[in-house]
Amino acid sequence: MTEQPPEADLSRDDEEPSAPMPRWIPIFIGVVLVTLAALAVYTGLRFRSDDTILAHVPARKARPTAPAPGGEPGAGASLVLPENTPVANEPVPGTSRTVITNDSGGVQATSRYWARRGVVFNVLPDDVLVYVNDLPIGQVTQFNSMDEVYDFAEPGSYNVKLVAPNGAEKLFVVTAADDAKQDIARITWKF
Repeated sequence: MTEQPPEADLSRDDEEPSAPMPRWIPIFIGVVLVTLAALAVYTGLRFRSDDTILAHVPARKARPTAPAPGGEPGAGASLVLPENTPVANEPVPGTSRTVITNDSGGVQATSRYWARRGVVFNVLPDDVLVYVNDLPIGQVTQFNSMDEVYDFAEPGSYNVKLVAPNGAEKLFVVTAADDAKQDIARITWKF
């Protein structure tokens, strides 16, 4: 008959079996991590006016609490809170287009856009102020990418006014409606 080949010996005599980790090492690591976390919370909440090493770390400058200068958005004006939310106007019927009107102030062109959700801006210069229904919401740089969309709180039409640092103005009308073809309107303008 045929002989079976000898089975390979998987254990080697020249290696020592590895010893298990002592139980105190994971406990020690946990205590160190909890201590570091507690120190981080303690030093972050503590006023640094004493004579410790942390007293030499300069404190962050607080933001001024005075109202914003005229023509600039006030603190929290861009937050979507009931007191900071522009009220929607009656929806403007029709399609997206530019309307040219002539009144006592001269000729004015108003562009109309439709969107389901909100608006983003591609406007130069970067320090142009944005007003929605005469409520200042911030500079165009706050709303210049798809991650920073200005969302409308409710369906309806909104007068979006851009005011450049030199005083030049441009008016757009954006209608937020569920049946709009675009999710987000993109306003592009250069002063």
